Amino acid sequence: MKGRIMSKENIYKPGHFVHFIQARHALESISSWRGVEIDEIGEGFLKIKVADKVINFKCVETTRLREVLDTGRVPRNASGDNFVILAPHNVLIIPCANEGKTFPDAAPVNWSISKLEEGCAQYSPTTDGKWHLFSIAKTDKSESTTS
Repeated sequence: MKGRIMSKENIYKPGHFVHFIQARHALESISSWRGVEIDEIGEGFLKIKVADKVINFKCVETTRLREVLDTGRVPRNASGDNFVILAPHNVLIIPCANEGKTFPDAAPVNWSISKLEEGCAQYSPTTDGKWHLFSIAKTDKSESTTS
């Protein structure tokens, strides 16, 4: 998996790439975070289950999202799915342990986390890992759109 955390692309509207300010605001809004489940990852879109409702989102970084989830270093929630956080400011957060480490089954996620220089990930002292951020945009369509 590539080490890139924050895109250097210049398209920062929701669903494209996370901007530093967008990331900072999302990471500072911990009280508004919600645990969600990813129902489906397509090409340029994903479906997220939020409170028993499946909502479609545009996300141009679905390849990177799959790479992060496929590492096996993302913790599981109570139902056995990947632990995924829906944050304000159109940000999806995926916590991930560093190479060679895994989230312990009984370890709580440590919320006292310091921001990394990249601005689009947080460092977790619990697992020495990064919390990967993805820009998402709610959409009525369940397939990739170009704009």
